[in-house]
Amino acid sequence: MSHFSLEREGQKVKVTVGSDLTAQTAPELRELLCAILEDGGTDLALDFSGTMLLDATGIALLVAAANSYQGGEKRLALLSVPRGIFSLLETLRISQRLGAQMG
Repeated sequence: MSHFSLEREGQKVKVTVGSDLTAQTAPELRELLCAILEDGGTDLALDFSGTMLLDATGIALLVAAANSYQGGEKRLALLSVPRGIFSLLETLRISQRLGAQMG
């Protein structure tokens, strides 16, 4: 069972993270993000409205995704980030780099 759903419109891709982003779910999301990048997706939005927990593995995955979407026409945004996760990303000083938007 997938913890993620995908909507695509041309180069714009929105992935809804329908679970916590932890060591258990991060490998599945990593595979999905690699496939999106290989398929030419340049505008990636991750919807965190259904996420309550983010662990170190999830954070590392998000930083890696940000590195992959840096420069050129590529963009990464985290949408509807819950207050607790947003606060963590701010404390780590990566919220802006990840394009995190509290929601």
